[in-house]
Amino acid sequence: MEKSREVIGNVIKEESISLVNHHKLPDTLVINIDHPFPGLHGMDFQLESKPRSIIFATSEVYSFAKILRGANKINQTTDFDINASFAKVKAGRDLIYGIRIKGLDSYSQIPELQKKWEENGFKLLHKKKIKTDKPVSIKISKFFHINEIYENIYKDACIDGMYYIEIPEYLPWEEFRKITMKIKNNISNNNFDVVKGLFYKDDTVKDMIRIFKPNIQPELLQEIKKRYYKEMI
Repeated sequence: MEKSREVIGNVIKEESISLVNHHKLPDTLVINIDHPFPGLHGMDFQLESKPRSIIFATSEVYSFAKILRGANKINQTTDFDINASFAKVKAGRDLIYGIRIKGLDSYSQIPELQKKWEENGFKLLHKKKIKTDKPVSIKISKFFHINEIYENIYKDACIDGMYYIEIPEYLPWEEFRKITMKIKNNISNNNFDVVKGLFYKDDTVKDMIRIFKPNIQPELLQEIKKRYYKEMI
């Protein structure tokens, strides 16, 4: 099996969220990502007893490096085995910074984990309400483990059904939305989720789109790439 390549990058997406109102420290803001792949239909991602992806809002902006150091210390000194990333959430006029957390076994673990972050010098955001009636913009900075399977097309080595397509240039969000809507209305199979992002690799920045669709056919991946390239070049 080909060894995967590790790169740093980010994704920017619009997602539905809710607020965790129980199982948290008093007056703190914990965001629950309700449906991580809104463009994909026919799959249920809700897990009531086990949080798939949550965000601890912080009162200060912490770098990705500081968050990684904090997560590493927590994992080494406790029974937690979490994955933490930098998160920025835009909900209406509100801009929230925080720590995206994966790897919890239950919501009941949230207060204890919050305390561990505070013990390591992180200041949680207290008593702030944000609107949850509409999807919000979320930016996540993280590591990616990828294998190139076709030219400029990568498969995620850790997540089944996750693929990345490098695109020729940067797409502003509204242009990305417009192109995506046009492609989804004219493609052979539009039941896939797509968000935009980038990789830091090969001494530069590579803009990309992230595709999620379990058991996707290679022909559909190639068709998606071809259609985005046609719209951009």
